[in-house]
Amino acid sequence: MEDNQIIKIAVITSIIGLIGMLCLSGEISPKQIKINQVNQDTLDQDVTIECYVEKIRKSTNSKTYMITITDATAKSILVIFESTSFELEKNGFPINSLKNRKIRVIGTVSQYNGAYELILKDHNSIKIL
Repeated sequence: MEDNQIIKIAVITSIIGLIGMLCLSGEISPKQIKINQVNQDTLDQDVTIECYVEKIRKSTNSKTYMITITDATAKSILVIFESTSFELEKNGFPINSLKNRKIRVIGTVSQYNGAYELILKDHNSIKIL
C-alpha cells in the first residue's frame, strides 16, 4: 500500500471517530442512583440523584448551602459551595426557591464526619423537575 492511501485511511478514520465522539458526548452522564446506594463504593465518584429538597440551610459565615435531600430510600446532604451558589444566583436560580421541589443533581460523593454527602459538581448540575 502506498503512503498516500495509508494517510487517507488514517484521516478518514480519525474524522469518523471525532464525529462519533461529538455525537455521543451529550449522552454520557454519571450513573443515576438512589440515596441509599451512596456508600464507600461510590466515594469520590460523580453520580446523578433525583430527589426532593426537604430543608435548606445557609452557612453563617459564607454563602455555602447545606440542603437536606430525600428520596424514597433515604436522606442525605447536598452541599453547594459559595462559588457555585454565586454562579447559580447570578444566572437567576435562587437556591431558596428549591424547597419542597423535586430536583435532579449531579455531584461528587464525599464523606464528612463519617456521613456521606453529595457536593454539587457545578452550577449546570442541578435541574428542577
